[in-house]
Amino acid sequence: MARRRYATTTNTTSSGFGGSSSIKLAIAGAIFAIGIAVGVALSTLNPTTQTVDAIRLDIVAPNRDFCNNFGSAAMVMNSRVYVTLNPFNVYVSQAEPIPGCVVLPNNWNELLRRGAIGEKDIRLCKDRMNTFGFTGDLDKKALVDCVYESRDAQKKLFTENLPTPTPTPAP
Repeated sequence: MARRRYATTTNTTSSGFGGSSSIKLAIAGAIFAIGIAVGVALSTLNPTTQTVDAIRLDIVAPNRDFCNNFGSAAMVMNSRVYVTLNPFNVYVSQAEPIPGCVVLPNNWNELLRRGAIGEKDIRLCKDRMNTFGFTGDLDKKALVDCVYESRDAQKKLFTENLPTPTPTPAP
């Protein structure tokens, strides 16, 4: 019996990692990258309630308009230190963060005008080259303190805490 030969046609559709698959892979990678970027952006724009940032601190500052115009919003950490002498021990209470405001020195007259401080307070604070900070409502009974600005703190934060680069060996 004779065998029949059938005409065979070859399909030349690309399969595997041909041109169209590379495009699909690139599109999937771009969608993945955009998804990550959108996720990071949304978490940055809509922080959780535990996130503290400068904008949220400005919102909860006492006398918000006064603080934004004449000073800077701040976190005030209230803590107590107990010292016993016999036996000698030091105990520290847990810090309690409270919203506050630090007033720029050239705006002390606004605190004076509102009756939050007096001339004697200004003399004492000026003698020590400090400024004022407060918590609470200035229109009611705010707690105003003469505070010291530590200019070394920023330098220590940004220079001393940086990791030192380790030298890489020459090849």
